[in-house]
Amino acid sequence: MTTNYDVIILGGGPGGLTAGLYLCQARINTVIIDIALPGGNVSTTHEVSNYPGFIDPQPGYMLSHNMSEQTKLCGTSYKVAVDVTKVDLLKKEVIIDEFETVKAKKIIIATGTSPNKMNIPGEAEYKGKGVSYCATCDAKYYVDKDVVVIGGGNSAVEEADFITKFAKTVTMIHQFDKLTANMQAQEKLLSNPKVKVLFEHEPRAFVKDGDKMIVEVEDLKTKSKSKIIADGVFVFIGMKSNIEIFKDSLTLDNWGYLKTDEDMQTNIPDVYAVGDVVSKKYRQITTAVADGTIAAISITKELN
Repeated sequence: MTTNYDVIILGGGPGGLTAGLYLCQARINTVIIDIALPGGNVSTTHEVSNYPGFIDPQPGYMLSHNMSEQTKLCGTSYKVAVDVTKVDLLKKEVIIDEFETVKAKKIIIATGTSPNKMNIPGEAEYKGKGVSYCATCDAKYYVDKDVVVIGGGNSAVEEADFITKFAKTVTMIHQFDKLTANMQAQEKLLSNPKVKVLFEHEPRAFVKDGDKMIVEVEDLKTKSKSKIIADGVFVFIGMKSNIEIFKDSLTLDNWGYLKTDEDMQTNIPDVYAVGDVVSKKYRQITTAVADGTIAAISITKELN
């Protein structure tokens, strides 16, 4: 089975959805393909307080739902929750579910990012069984329980604050001598009596003991090791780009993100990239939306 479109968008986060909206309004036949449901990482963000146009903070799932519905109602086609079997950027072909070949004149890569792993003993074994990477998904399972949060950046601090709505205590483990999140978020978190922070420490292993998770940590100054007994562990140590299926053919920066020009075009003709997968200084919902806008307008002018 083969289907044809003007543009394929790989990924349904804010960047991909915005590109789909602009292309649809320009009457360009567009399809969004995603291995998950639309929304990207925003859909699992508990609260978005800095998206323009909203006076009150918005639940992430609602913001992403509204973005998706707006693009869908315009007429953009969706092929979501599918297996992407193969991507040929040169031929502009995507095979999904080992069955359907989707062809287009142009491709927009909007595959986003995934959480970094610590790659320490016990992490893979207990993923989903005491180790989590999504507070919105799993914090509700830790009502009146003790939780450990790994990390100290914006996502770690914001997610830890959300977890305090459920947990009895939250112990943060951070490798540096101070948190690196924005000051407003830090102040809010550190004023919460449920929270304590172990600075200049790193986890070395996760061990399961009955219903408890034991986190083996090392003091980076003294090199001494100790154990923290908790009910669950959340890891927020940054993200990595989702480019495994086609990275060998694209130009990357030193951190594995896709390089583009000012029109969001990659080194391959007619292949664009938008959102968090792109090499840039700041990654926010608003910057992803801007990328999608630029790519869509650039494509529209070329196709017209």
